[in-house]
Amino acid sequence: MFWLTNGKLITPRGIVRGAIGIRGTRIAAIRPSAPPREESMNVRGRYVAPGFIDLHVWGDPSRVAAQEVRFGTTGFLTAVGPESPQGLVNHLVQLNGRIASGGARCLGVHLEGPFLNPLRAGALAGRWLRPPTKPELRQLLRFAGGRLKLVTLAPELPGALAAVHALAACGIAVSLGHSDATVPIARQAVEAGAAAVTHIFNGMRPLHHRAPGLLGQALTDDRVTAMVILDGVHVDPMAFRLLLRCKGAGRIVLATDSVRNQARLKATLSGGAYRKPSGILAGSRLTMMEAVRNAVLFGSVSLADAVRMAAQNPARLIGQRDTGALEVGKRADLVVFDDRFRVAMTLVDGKPVYRAKA
Repeated sequence: MFWLTNGKLITPRGIVRGAIGIRGTRIAAIRPSAPPREESMNVRGRYVAPGFIDLHVWGDPSRVAAQEVRFGTTGFLTAVGPESPQGLVNHLVQLNGRIASGGARCLGVHLEGPFLNPLRAGALAGRWLRPPTKPELRQLLRFAGGRLKLVTLAPELPGALAAVHALAACGIAVSLGHSDATVPIARQAVEAGAAAVTHIFNGMRPLHHRAPGLLGQALTDDRVTAMVILDGVHVDPMAFRLLLRCKGAGRIVLATDSVRNQARLKATLSGGAYRKPSGILAGSRLTMMEAVRNAVLFGSVSLADAVRMAAQNPARLIGQRDTGALEVGKRADLVVFDDRFRVAMTLVDGKPVYRAKA
């Protein structure tokens, strides 16, 4: 067994001093110290946390896998946007052959579109947005090869509530977003099986005291998990504090919606985020480590809660039960970082995939 010793371990029960024993790809033991004469590495008082899981990141999976381990990401969903029906199938088939990458583990696909409301398209290709149909859903489920883990859709579209039910019945997490839904429609979608909202506050009608809409439903419904882009641009720190008061740390997921690894990006970096020539936000440059730091700085949450939002909560949302927490039996997907949020080492399946230069 190999041990990481002298760490501040961020566990589901809080932060404790101790050592983690790794056997193969799994966490085999958590103790105050390692047994004598066993192979070990002293992390010198740094934090040891479960690796972060980004449910919303754009770019070639191989590039994302290689780049994002530098910032503590050990698992991610690769985002796929709206395309023509055949183009979307071709894209998913292509991904199935490339989804197992080195570095961070690609856990599957987050389909953000095409079942979105053109009124709330944002930077997505509006010409390909359309209501879901049973034939297209069957085709997507067939060609996604079981890798479809999360679908963002607008529940007010014709056929959308039936799609929510069908996707949830297949074990696929459904998130509501790019939507102009009213409260009754949003509530029906949650009752049909929708479990989350995508980039809360963005891509939906603003909160109005007489028409709260999807945002109002999300903030007040304890069944709903809110994914948030915490870069200080997409969401103001005060709005994040409101989100915390409404949802608590247990129902918030930190996600980047990062396009830093996207090839042929038709957007430019301006004011801390990527924007289209029209000024519309087109994605972030955020890393998961920065998101954790910002949760602590913007919301005054504990580091343990910030890590929970970046690891355990996203794992739970997509049903990834074997990772996301420092617990015996979980995958040894880990990040080691200091009190300035600098990553020293990232491990995936118990093996170091990134080490910072001394």
